[in-house]
Amino acid sequence: MLLLLFVALLAANSTAQEVKHAPTVEQCRADQRLWLDKLENPTVILPDYETLTGWFHKMFECKSSDPENRRLYHNVMGEVDADQVVRLEQFLRRHGLYDQFIAEDSAGKR
Repeated sequence: MLLLLFVALLAANSTAQEVKHAPTVEQCRADQRLWLDKLENPTVILPDYETLTGWFHKMFECKSSDPENRRLYHNVMGEVDADQVVRLEQFLRRHGLYDQFIAEDSAGKR
């Protein structure tokens, strides 16, 4: 019985540690086009902050998978970054923290 439990634990552990593969060039190019279209379309409601963070990381990985299109992936990363910065600033303003941030930043608290 103990041997069976040990084998089951080994099997579960090996599937939990699957190797993550780099994205394919085709997938990178498709994601880049789709996400840039969404990011640049003011009528599209963008996904949550964490999903955008995932897009950013995926585009970062794509730079290695498809180096000839690095600038396209950088463009999406820049658009994601800009949207996230705006969201953070709006959050600070909504919660009355923007002025405190500016004051502390001016005082050198970084």
